[in-house]
This record gives sequence, structure tokens and C-alpha cells, in this order.
Amino acid sequence: MTAPIERAVEVLRRRRTGPWSVGSGCLVGGRLVLTAAHNVFTDGSVDDVISVRRGDRFELAAEVLAADPAQDLAVLRVADHPSLTDLPAVRYARIDRGRTALVECWAMGYPGWNEHPQSGTDVPLRDSSQINGVIPPGSHLRRGLLEFRTQSTPEGTSGRNGSQWRGMSGAVVFSDDPQLGALAVGVVSEHHIPEGSSTLTVVPLTGLIELGRGTPWWWDLRADNWVALPRIPAGALPRTTRYMNLGRARANFTDRERAIVRATGLLVDQLEDSAPVVVLHGMAGVGKTELATQIAHRLAPTFWHARIRIDLGGEGFDVSTEAAMIELLQAFGLSGDSLPPDARARRQRLQDHLRAGPSLLVLDNVADAARVVPLLPAAPGSAAILTSRSALPSVQGADRVEVEPLPDTEALRLFERIIGAERVARERDAADTIVTLLGGLPLAICITGGNLIAPSQRRRPLSEHAGLLADERRRISQLEGQLDGEDIGVRSSFEISYRALREDTRRLFRYLGLLAGADFVPALAARCADIEEEKAGRLLGELADRQLVEVDGPTGERYQLHDLLRLYAREHAERTEPEAERHHAFQRSADWYATRLDTWMNRPGAHENLPAEAIDWFTEEHLNVQANIRRAYESHEWELLLRLVEPLYGLLFYRSQWEEMEAVKTMAVEAARTRHDESAELGSLIHLAEARRILGRREETTGLYERALEIARARGDEDKEGWILTHFGDLQCDLERPGDALRRYTEARAIYRQRGDTGAEIWLSAHVADAYRQLDRPEEAAHVLTDALEASRRRGDPAEIVWCQWHLALAYDQMGRYAEAEETLAPATEFHRHRGDQAGLATMLTILGDIHLHASRPALAREAYGEALELVRSLDIPRRVAELEAAMERTSG
Repeated sequence: MTAPIERAVEVLRRRRTGPWSVGSGCLVGGRLVLTAAHNVFTDGSVDDVISVRRGDRFELAAEVLAADPAQDLAVLRVADHPSLTDLPAVRYARIDRGRTALVECWAMGYPGWNEHPQSGTDVPLRDSSQINGVIPPGSHLRRGLLEFRTQSTPEGTSGRNGSQWRGMSGAVVFSDDPQLGALAVGVVSEHHIPEGSSTLTVVPLTGLIELGRGTPWWWDLRADNWVALPRIPAGALPRTTRYMNLGRARANFTDRERAIVRATGLLVDQLEDSAPVVVLHGMAGVGKTELATQIAHRLAPTFWHARIRIDLGGEGFDVSTEAAMIELLQAFGLSGDSLPPDARARRQRLQDHLRAGPSLLVLDNVADAARVVPLLPAAPGSAAILTSRSALPSVQGADRVEVEPLPDTEALRLFERIIGAERVARERDAADTIVTLLGGLPLAICITGGNLIAPSQRRRPLSEHAGLLADERRRISQLEGQLDGEDIGVRSSFEISYRALREDTRRLFRYLGLLAGADFVPALAARCADIEEEKAGRLLGELADRQLVEVDGPTGERYQLHDLLRLYAREHAERTEPEAERHHAFQRSADWYATRLDTWMNRPGAHENLPAEAIDWFTEEHLNVQANIRRAYESHEWELLLRLVEPLYGLLFYRSQWEEMEAVKTMAVEAARTRHDESAELGSLIHLAEARRILGRREETTGLYERALEIARARGDEDKEGWILTHFGDLQCDLERPGDALRRYTEARAIYRQRGDTGAEIWLSAHVADAYRQLDRPEEAAHVLTDALEASRRRGDPAEIVWCQWHLALAYDQMGRYAEAEETLAPATEFHRHRGDQAGLATMLTILGDIHLHASRPALAREAYGEALELVRSLDIPRRVAELEAAMERTSG
């Protein structure tokens, strides 16, 4: 094993005219040498003689393979020599600009002050010099360079303008890692005299990616799998990201260092002053999602508060802004009552979470820029990565990084990682042909590689597979109405892998293309294809082995298809399966969702006290349920649509998804009317009206209640009629029409009295009192509530008593009878305190604070508001927090 210090060499340039010059370099593997470009190429001369010398052991002729004066990097190849046989390649590292810890480094070079003239050579020999120091990651961000602060002070040189470090240019800077050994970081470029003798400028070796891409020698350089520095010390625990749902970082991720470095810089450099947005755009199958995931993992130290990814579905799966917003809030730990009730409050809550600490959002598969803009961070300190087939030009202020297909060398390296280096080495030409035919697309390469390592394909010659690919590309290029020409490589890899499957596996794959949702579990796949779940699990394993489905979920219990594979599977199903069978497959899969919803939500009281398993299941499946509802609507599957929608009320109410409630209940009303199902229409109308009231669309709600009343009366359903009349009255109060509300309440009371339903009358009394208070007739409100309170005491129901007490306190407060208001409210306050009902207690304390404030007792008001504020903060209810903070301000005024 060659020691790192034995790799240092001198780089000599003998000019045809003029003096010679000496710089430093490093043998980085085989016969390749890294150095600074200005050591070999400054004035455009191509006649200079370049050689590489290691002390008095050898001097070898060298040719310049590549030199980039702008980056000041050059790669040389020297003549063969026994000491270079089997010289292994060095490991490479990049400086993580998102970190601030200093990186300890060293370099070996040949500075001029260490020169020792010796007879027998026209260029005096120099002795090597090791320098040590640190690189601060945050320096020279704008120029993209590194600052090497050395701990060495060399001897001076003659002349007023000479650099003490002359001759060190081209030396490779290393950092030692306990596990990985010496890691090459950069090349010494220059020394700025004004900065002092202890500072050297270093060019990062990530510049090699652009310099070497597509060249024959890039393969020999082995510059892949870059290590990020500074590394977390062995035994030290990294700072845990508080909120994180990223997928795993794949071990076979290849290349992309240039894109990673650029995107990382764009995300981090301006983070203190802005909320950066980077769009990773490129064709389908090029690896945008995996690249975004890799970047997010590497930036863990910077975005320590949250790193969250959500899939917006791209072209094949429609996710609304509000559904995506709820997904993000759930990733931040919110659910149920803690979710704000309306879209505006949810957006504010998301921004609050993003301001709580450095956060990175990965918004994957963006097709519509308008939908994603409300999700972006607003305040400095957080950032977002968007992936899209489009550059999303309408996203203002975003930086854009195009993700291109892998160059041939990196495509081959990815292919090698999948099928094995030995197999590639045996048939290198065929392997080159395969990755070329696949167009450098990681998706196609992974699928082809997965196919070639399947048990039935392991012995197949690569040349045979290359021939199949070539034939398939020719066939696909002649088809019309298929994928775009740039996707031919992907389609050909799909087709060959598909043909290699057994027929039962092919059939399941086709049926997966008929699923409406984005991901699925084996039980759903089995139901769709009408096979046993155990068999579906086995066949899904085969598809996963061939990279045709992706294993998803924290425990690998879910699967998903790339959107191109979903389209491909659906096209095969449309060509192979009869239309009636495709229709039945959708019916079976939608029925799978409907049956599970029925199982939980048809239990008595389920919508008021949701089963925990239903909440957990719906958290995973709600986007898929929505997709099935839309598919049922588009295909006029009205009965199936109603089965899916009817059980959703409690779940959507729990999640405060009022926009989704409005959307699905609108479809349900249409479905019920088409089927002449008045019972289903009535239930959907009631829920739709509630959703529109909460969304502030009150003028659109009147007609819904009128139609609901018409149906309830025609069916003789007095229970529903009374409920509708009461909430219709509430709508009239919302519309500032309390007189109309009282007329609705009077109709409802008549129904309840005729039925002898005293409990419903007591419940109604508070609504009636609210209308009187809105009319500024609090005495009548108090009279109604006093009668209701007496009735509730006769019934002995504590909840009914408290209901009347706190509404009566509101009436007394409006009348200016503050002592009676406080006295009436006290038992209700203690009731909620004793039960541990924090939300109810906060409401009672807020009313108490209002009473004290109206009675000119600001100190007591502040005390009550303060306790209520602590409660709602602990419950994480942003709207209530804002209201109480405003109330606290009023007490200080």
C-alpha cells in the first residue's frame, strides 16, 4: 500500500524559450497526476516539455490529459514505471459548506525555499515539505474556493514580490480520517501575499467532475462516492433532526457531485438573508427525486429542525395545495384538533413551524407551480427543493439546476454497482453499449441491472441483452403515440424487463397500473388483481428485485410505481386486459377502501369518537382515498362513490379538511341525485352545508339547507328536520339576520316539543339566546336560558346544566350584571377543570376574562386570559392563541 506522503511529486516544465519552472503535484492513481493548471499551461504554448519527478528516484515524461485554467486544475498522465504498477486511486472528499467545524488538513509539496542545487540536472532538486493547517468551510463561498490556513511559517525568499510558498502550487491537500485514511480535498492554487504567509488558496477537487466528464481517463480516476467533510467524530452523536421523513440515501447513488455542490451552495449561501428555493428539473427517469433526497441528507447539519419530503404527484397523480399543506403539517406532528380549521390558518401554522428552526422542504414531482407557491418558506432560515420535469419559470426568485442524464462513465459505474464489476470487466464493450442505449437515465439503468441479476438472467451474456435493447429501441422509435423520443431508452428497458417476467408476475404488474392511488399495500394489490394476498406479496418481491416497483414506508410495508412505470403498466393493461375486466379491477380496488371505511365508521358513535386504527389508516391512505373518489366520479360509478364518501365525515372533521369535505360532498350530492337516492343526498347536503359555512362561503349555503329541509319533510324525518332548522338558523346569524334565525329556531322548537324531546330543546335554547344577544335583547336571552337551566336541573344531566350556565353568563355579561355572570359561570368552570377538559376550561376562562374586562377589572381579566392562553398553547391551537394574545393586549390598554 502506497503511503500518502509518497505520492507527492514535482511537476517540471521546460520551456522551449525562457526558463524552466517547478510546481507540485500528486500521483492519485495508476499513472495519473493532479496539479495546478498554471504549472503546465499559462501562455498558450503547447511546445513546453512537461515531466514529473520524485526526488532522485525517477523523472518521467508527462502528457496533459486535461487542463482548465479557469479552475486551475490539470490532470497529467506519466510514462510507465515499475513503482506505479497497481498504484491504487486515492479517496476523494468534498467540504460540506453547510458545516462550520474546521477541517484539519495537510499537504506535501516542493516549495522553492527548500531547493538544493545538485550536479547532473538542469533543474535543481527540491526537498519535500509537509504543511499542516485547517480549512474553514465558510470561507470563500462566493468564489467557490477553499482557504487553507497553515500552521507553518516557511523561510523567506529573495525579492520584494516573491511568495514564500512559490512551488507549492499543485500540491494536493489531504484530510486524515480514522476509518477511511487520507482523503484528497483540493489542489493548492495560489498564495495572496496581502493575506499573510499562513494562508493558501485551494481549488476544490469537485471541479474534476466537470473537467473529466465523458473522458476515457475519468474511469481510472475513480472520483466517485465523495466523502463529506467535516465528518462526525467516531462515538459522537449527530444532532437529531426533530422532524424528518426522508427516504433512505441509496448506496448505489452515482455522480451528481457537480449538481450537489451547486444546489448546496444555492441553498446555504444566502440562508441567513432569504428563504432559498432550488428547482431540480429534467426529463423523466433522470433521477431528480434521488438527487433531492441525497442533498437533503447531506444538509442534515444545516437543516437540523426539519427535513420533510412530500410527493405532489407530477403529471399522473393530482394532489391539491390543501392536501399537500396537511401532509406537511402532519409531518410536523399535527393531527386532529391540533390542525387549524381553515386554509389561511393552516398556511400560517406551516410558516410558524418553518420559522421555529432551519427547515428544508423537498416538494417532489411538481407539475403546477401555482399549487406549490403557498407551501414555500417565507422567512429567512428555511429553504425548499422542488423537483419537476419543467423549470417552473413562474416560481419567482428560484434558482434552477438542470439534472441531465449521467455521462457514459458514470452510467457505467452505476451499472457496475448493480450487476458487479467482474461481469462488466468481462464484457466491457457490451456494458458500454447497454448504458449508451439506456441514455444515461438512472431509472432505466437500475431496471436493466435489476433484470440482469435476477436468477434467470445471471448467466445471460451482456452482449445478448445489448442486442435485445437495440432491437427494442428500433421498434419503439417506429411507434406513434407512445413516449417522447428522449424516453426511448427508458421504454426499451421497461419492455425487456417486462418480457422476462413470468406471466403471473406480468399480470400483477399490469393491474398495478390500474390503481388510482400513488402507493399501495400488498392486500390492495391482491384485491385489484383478484389473487391471494400471500401470492401478491411474493410477486411484488419479484417486481421489487427487478426495480419495477419501489419498496416504500418506514418498515417496507408499502410499494409505489414510478410515474413512467405506472403509465407503462396501464398501457399494457389497456392492450391486454378486456375493458370489462379493467373496470372490475378498479371496482375491486375501490371496494377495498370502502370496506375498510365501513368497518370502522359504521360503528355507533364512531364519527364522534374516532377509532384509533381508523385515524392511523386514514393518515396513510387519505390521498389514495381521494384519488379513488375522483376516479369513481369520472367513471360515473355513483354507488361506489357514495360508499367511499359517506364514511368520511368524522375523519375529515377530525383532520379539519374542510376544503376536501366540500369537494367530496359536492360529488356525493351529484351522485345521490343521479341515483335518486334522497337519503344519501340528505346526509351529503348537511355535511356540504357545514363545510361551506366553515369555509366562509355562506351565501352558497342557503340553498343547500332549503333542499335538505325539503327532503327531510318529504321523508317525514323530524329528527333531521329539527337539526337542519337549527343549523339553518345558525347560518342566518352568520349572515347577520338573527330575526330569520329565530324563525328557524321556533320551527325546530315546535318539532322537539311535539316529540317530547326536552334534551333537544335545552340544546336549542343556547342557539336561540345567541340570536337574541345578536339583536341586543339579552334580557330575553337570559329568560330562555333560565327556563332551560331549570329543565336541565330537573333532568339531572351535568353536561346540560353546564351548557346552559355558560350561555346564561354571556347574557348576564351583556346586560352588565357582572357579579351574576361571574357567579353563574363559576360552576361551569369547575366542571371543566374537574374533568380535565383543557379546551373547555380555556373557553370558560376566556368568558371570565371578558366579564372582568367589561367590569373594568383589567388585572383579573389578565389573570383569566393568561391561564387560558397557557392552556391553548399547550393544546397547540394557533387561532385561539392569537385571539387570547389580542385579549391580553386589551387588558394592558
